[in-house]
Amino acid sequence: MYMCTDRNGTIVLMDVKTFDQLEVSQELFGKDAKYLQGEMRVIVRLYDDIPLSASVPKRVTCIVKESQDPMKGVPAPPKDKKVVLENGLTVEVPMFIVVGDAVVINTETDSYVERAKA
Repeated sequence: MYMCTDRNGTIVLMDVKTFDQLEVSQELFGKDAKYLQGEMRVIVRLYDDIPLSASVPKRVTCIVKESQDPMKGVPAPPKDKKVVLENGLTVEVPMFIVVGDAVVINTETDSYVERAKA
């Protein structure tokens, strides 16, 4: 389970069965490090107690932080618009998504899946 990231970029994880803590490099998660959220369950593969790889869930819920207004005066309104999520990622979402909405993102493609269910 993800606990926190320290100032040096070291990620602190906890085994939920034993409560043992494990510190790993942010590079172990690669681009997926931006999806880490408090108490998120992650998978870390170890060999002789050395972390080899790490991954986040395939789908995560993120909050829309900013919405970029589509161009005005366009003959046919666009189907999608770009938004910035709380983790800084920019994704295309349907026009009905607004700032503050929770959306489900596919972490493999960095793309919108659906509006999160309340």
